[in-house]
Amino acid sequence: MTNRDDLDASNSAAPPFTPDGEPGGAAKPPRRRSRLLEGVLGLALLLAMAGVVGPGVADTLAEGRQVSALSQLQEVVDGLRSYSHDTLTLPTGIKGRTDVSWLYGPGELPLDNPFADGGSARPLSDALLDDTMGGMGWNGPYIDELSADPWGNALLVNVDGLVNGREQAFVLSAGLDGVVNTAPSAQKAGGDDIILLLN
Repeated sequence: MTNRDDLDASNSAAPPFTPDGEPGGAAKPPRRRSRLLEGVLGLALLLAMAGVVGPGVADTLAEGRQVSALSQLQEVVDGLRSYSHDTLTLPTGIKGRTDVSWLYGPGELPLDNPFADGGSARPLSDALLDDTMGGMGWNGPYIDELSADPWGNALLVNVDGLVNGREQAFVLSAGLDGVVNTAPSAQKAGGDDIILLLN
């Protein structure tokens, strides 16, 4: 038989229960502090990782956009070469005239465009998507679609370089800053521009 002293001793050894069923009301404040400390440390760790990972992610995104822009430029170069092969003319005007010095794709025209100083312009679609410039020999479309570069700017083509020995013929994306930093005579891109030579 259990006596009262044994029950009192066993009850005093067990921690008291709180209304929510957790043992010991005194254990909660340290546990709350512990969880708060864990939360603060976790947040600090996330912020530290963001500082380390963030630039890497940004670099990867920027590199992905550059690769995408290069792919677009290559499609335009290939399309213009096919255009010239089929029409037996250069994409410098209607049916081979040389009154067009530059072509432009869809999107926002980049700032400081030095090609605009050389003469008139036409949409790139006039050569690659319809027969406006090519005449009877045109056998396109020479590209699936034309779109702005990954930064929303129009691709530019300096076709004046095909007939002007002082200039280079190339397709250009103005890059992130949306400003043309490459001179018409340049063989390498300036600033953050991306170019592909046509010839």
